Amino acid sequence: MTEQNTATASKQNNKANSFGGWGWSMIFMCMIAYFIGGGINTDGLNIFVGALSGARGWDRAAMLSWSTYGGWIAILFTFIFGHIIVKKGAKVVFVGTLFLTAIAIYFYGHTQNFAVYAISVAACSILSAGYSLTAPNTIQANWFPRKKGLALGWSTIGYPLCTMIFPFVTNFLMGNFGVESMFTAIAVFVLIFAVISIFWCKNTPEEVGCAPDNDPLSAEEIKASQAAARAYKSPWTIKRLLKTPQTWLIGIGMGLLWMVTVAIVSQLVSRLMGAGYERTAAVGMLSVMGFFGIFGSYIWGFIDLKIGTRKATYIYAAWYAVALLLLIFMANTVTIYLGVFMVGISVGGICNLIPSMIGSVFGRYDFAAASRFISAVTKGICACAYLYNAQSLKLTGSLTAGYVGLIVLCGVAALLVFLIKPVVKPQN
Repeated sequence: MTEQNTATASKQNNKANSFGGWGWSMIFMCMIAYFIGGGINTDGLNIFVGALSGARGWDRAAMLSWSTYGGWIAILFTFIFGHIIVKKGAKVVFVGTLFLTAIAIYFYGHTQNFAVYAISVAACSILSAGYSLTAPNTIQANWFPRKKGLALGWSTIGYPLCTMIFPFVTNFLMGNFGVESMFTAIAVFVLIFAVISIFWCKNTPEEVGCAPDNDPLSAEEIKASQAAARAYKSPWTIKRLLKTPQTWLIGIGMGLLWMVTVAIVSQLVSRLMGAGYERTAAVGMLSVMGFFGIFGSYIWGFIDLKIGTRKATYIYAAWYAVALLLLIFMANTVTIYLGVFMVGISVGGICNLIPSMIGSVFGRYDFAAASRFISAVTKGICACAYLYNAQSLKLTGSLTAGYVGLIVLCGVAALLVFLIKPVVKPQN
């Protein structure tokens, strides 16, 4: 590559969204994975719980509780998936958990037995820790070590896009074809994506002759980069991570913000119906929220890129606190829509900020080693959202009182993130 061509390529690569063809392909693949994970385990609960409760006569609070139990079990599996990724690469986990999810979601909607339902719900939550958490986050950390914030800003659009589309589509399928046919359609969609991913998913850009961040490197430099990545042994053992304050500050702080997100979104339809809206109108507002979230996902990624992940997280927590106040009071149509708008802007942000925070503190080569434990912590705390909502409904009969507690959690999360300091890398 001549000096002039190198300069030109470097200038083009400095553009924020210059990810390259393969890079954009990985972003889109991860976007679909986030869409599926969010649909099955969060947004879909707005439809699944009510539909199956009515069809089977099961208690809604008990059904929601099993999503939490599955999330707690997923703490262990997040670590297991992360360990497999360190040893074998992210693709194995990504593809494998997608295939198993297709099976689990089928039984989720077809069984008449509550025990089988509980196992299926827990399995969906556990498996999502693979294909929509540890695997895609590691893939993007490998592909975009410097541009991870913005890349995640694009890929995590899958979450708000899911919020906008998934409840509407599932509500339509259920109304026209029945509950079981709705679950069959979801299972088939996941299965098709799993098969395609066998050929689509790439662990690193070097596998297809590309450079991280789409940098203008020669073929020799790309080969050298690939050799270095393969030879690298991370010094971050589980024992070291357990002793490192940043592990817990990131895991708990970001996990609380993820819990706030799931607690709001998973039962927003119920909250709106409690405020007097019909189910159709409430589902429509959830879709509107998802539309706003598409822009929000990119906005948080852009803010991350410009001012850094920590500062972006402070703004994120404060934004959510205001949104929750609006959802608490719901004085009129204006406050309701403003609250929905603010939550929508936030939906795609947390799953962008979590891996970006891990990558910012630990770096590209150590991301997988650090993420296998930190992601387990965030996943476990996030899973408490379902039990939190269930207890709020059980004790107060509504979600309003629970929203006050969520505001407090936003403040606690911001404080923990404030305490995060640069990590001192241990020697092998």
